[in-house]
Formats: sequence, structure tokens, C-alpha cells
Amino acid sequence: MSEINKNISLLRKNNFTGFTENSNFVEKGFVFLSFEQDKEIASKHASEAKKNGAKIIISKVSNEKDSKILNLIDKSLSANKEIYLKYLFNRNLEDLSIVGITGTNGKSSTAFFLHQFLLNSGFNPTLLTNIPEIPIKNCEVSPLTTPGNFLLHHYLKKSIDLKRDFFVMEVSSHSINQERIKGLNFKSKSLTSFSKDHLDYHKSIDNYRNTKESFFANGDENIVISIDNDLGKKIAKKNNSALKVSLNNKKADIYLNKGSIHTPWGNIKSRLSIDSDFMLSNLLCALGIYGKINNNLEINLTDNKIFTLPGRLELIKVFEDKYCYIDYAHTPEALGSILRYLKSKYSGQVMCLFGCGGDRDISKRNEMGIISERNSDLQIITNDNPRNEDPLNIARSITKKMRTKNYEIILDRKEAITSGLIKLKDSPKNSVLLIAGKGHENFLILKNQKIPFNDSAIVNELKDVI
Repeated sequence: MSEINKNISLLRKNNFTGFTENSNFVEKGFVFLSFEQDKEIASKHASEAKKNGAKIIISKVSNEKDSKILNLIDKSLSANKEIYLKYLFNRNLEDLSIVGITGTNGKSSTAFFLHQFLLNSGFNPTLLTNIPEIPIKNCEVSPLTTPGNFLLHHYLKKSIDLKRDFFVMEVSSHSINQERIKGLNFKSKSLTSFSKDHLDYHKSIDNYRNTKESFFANGDENIVISIDNDLGKKIAKKNNSALKVSLNNKKADIYLNKGSIHTPWGNIKSRLSIDSDFMLSNLLCALGIYGKINNNLEINLTDNKIFTLPGRLELIKVFEDKYCYIDYAHTPEALGSILRYLKSKYSGQVMCLFGCGGDRDISKRNEMGIISERNSDLQIITNDNPRNEDPLNIARSITKKMRTKNYEIILDRKEAITSGLIKLKDSPKNSVLLIAGKGHENFLILKNQKIPFNDSAIVNELKDVI
């Protein structure tokens, strides 16, 4: 009997709760598939999987024997990947409408808006998100924006078992490039935005653009594209059936029009308090997806029905007539958009606290420094997941082309937030502090350590003692 037939025969005799190819994401009762060829690394991953509760381990190389674990060997595991996936998944996807949302910025908010529209309309959707503790039902929290093939199919299987009808997910450029979404038939696809990001991985803006564009290469009918960026215009031009979304372009199918939203299904009034262009753009994309799927837009756009995500333009009123916002903005485009919005909204000083991640795209660092300098009165440069890089070198690369010197470098993020809040307290009425880069995240990555840290929690801890 071949290794794969033998292994599947043994799998049939054992119950399991889920499956993944990443040892960090193993839960109790999971099948862990190890594609690592190096025996030492594979052994480390297997130990991690056992510690996290794995019941079965399938690997290319032999592991230390353990009576509590079913260890299976398949030297051709990579070649047999799809056979295992088919067996472990063992579900029909036809009854589940999968919606894939990609874009440099806005994926999470667009997915969250769409999930709420579906819930409020009587559907039973799943939202796959990497943002924990979202105050809404039917959310599956993934450790990655788009998980690997096996963990993704674990969530799909769970949704089918729960009789869900929609599966709303974000599609990262990494997942497109690594074929994590291979074989999925999407009911609808959407592009929210496009700008420079992830060049540490893709190596060039052209590679990044081509990866995003390839998601729409099949000529799908139900696609919704923001044409407020060059890539969106290109994709929409190639696909005549694409529903085009824009803030102000009246050649689009959905756009803002004198306090209402123009759509192919008629104008609708929004009574939401959302007034930032970038969040409105996400809302319009979500409306487009919903309308395209259902051929109607019977949606109640009021604040008691539609909520925004934690860590996405999250307002904390810290002092009288002075404000603090937490946002995930970590690209030049996103940071600039938010700062321009805050400058237009508040008449006092605008202060910006941010950093850039280590071991990631270095080309955006001085660009973000210039953008922050151009659109705020004071900048505080701090740590944002420095990983294995020298934090001071990261900060200096951000400030390298800044000219006004209205900035300070405070590497300790809590100290930086403390300094920002003190400055905000002493600032004129209607001043604002933006704390950017980490949003909802609950940790800082220093070297190989994940240190518990949440910007909102720190602000709420400090605001009453400053």
C-alpha cells in the first residue's frame, strides 16, 4: 500500500477537529501537515504542534515517536498536497458563496461592512478576519490576513457545517502569489485600492501590481473595482461587466452625489457619521459587492446598524476638545489620507505618532516621513515591530529626508504615546493626535519576541493620569 493510501486509511480511523500546515496555528485535535524537508526544523515544528494540541502529524521526514500522537510519514507530501486537502476538507463548496476582497488598503473595513450588510439582510455569513474581539457574530479569527490552503479550508469546512451561506474573506498579495486560494470559485471579487506596499516580498511595484491584477484574470462577472487608482482603472477597462466604484467620478456605477450615494439600483441616503474619504470608499465597495450579488440595495445605513472596525480610525476622546485616533495606517497612501482628513476636520494642531516595521519594505520609510511632515505639525517617530533590525536605524531612515525638524524620536512606544498625550493636553483646542501603524494589534515584535501591546489600551490607561 502506498504511503498516501496508508495515511488516509489511518486518518479515516481517527477523528480530528481541524487541519493546518503551520505549527503556530494548531489547536487541540488538529491534523498538522509539515512540508519542511530539513529534519531539525521539522522536528522543531512537530514539537510546537504537539505543544499546541495536535492529534495527528503528517510530515516528509520522521519525527520523534510519541504515544499520544499519530505520526505519519509521506515523503511525497508536497506532490500529494491536493489529495490530502480533498480528503480532509470533504465538503461541497457549491452552497457557500465566497467573496474575496483585495487591495493595498481597505480590505478589512470593506469586508466588515459587507458582513454587516449581509447579517442585517437576513443572511448567515462568515467573516474571516485577523482582527480579534470584533463585537459582531459569525466571525472566524485567522492568524493571517489570508491563511494557508489547509487552514483556509478548515474555516470553509466549519462554515459549511454551520450552514453559512456566504464566506467573506480578505485576499492578500502573498496569498495570491503563493496560491493559497488556488481552486476556490469566488462568487464575487473586489479591489479596494492600490498603492506601493510589500516590496520587500514582491521586489518591485510591477511584480506587486501584476500579482493583484492576476486575481481578476479569469474574467469573472461579479467584480467590483474602485477606479480611484490606476490599477483599478486598468482592470475595469479589461472587464466590461465590472461594477465601478468611485468617490467623485460620475462615470462610475457607484459614487457620492450631494449627500446621497448614486447606484445602479437608485440613489440611497446614508445617515452614517462616516465622513472620511478612505472609509467612505470602503463603504462604497461593500455596497457594490452587496448590490452586485443581490441585484438590490435595500440597506439601512444608520449608525445603530453599521459599525466600524476597532483600530480603524478609532476615536478616543482623551481631553476636553482634544482627540486621539488609533489607526492601522502603515503605508504612505494610508497615512497621508488620514492626516489630510484630520487636518480638514480639526482646527488645532495635528500630531502624528508612527514607525515602520523592521525586515520589511525599506523604500517606504522616508516617504512616510515626508508625508507625515507635510501633513502634520509635529511627528513622533517610534517602534513598530522592529523585528531583527536596529530600531534607531529604522527611525533614522524615516527622518532622513525630513526638513522641518519638528519631530522627535522616542523608540519606546509607550513612552512615545505618553509624550504625545502630554503634548496633546498642552495643545490648543480642537487638536488631534494620530497613533498610526498598529491599529487593532495586540503585540510588538522585538527580535523573536511578541510582547503584549495595544495602542488603544495604552491610551485609555494613560489618559486619566496625565
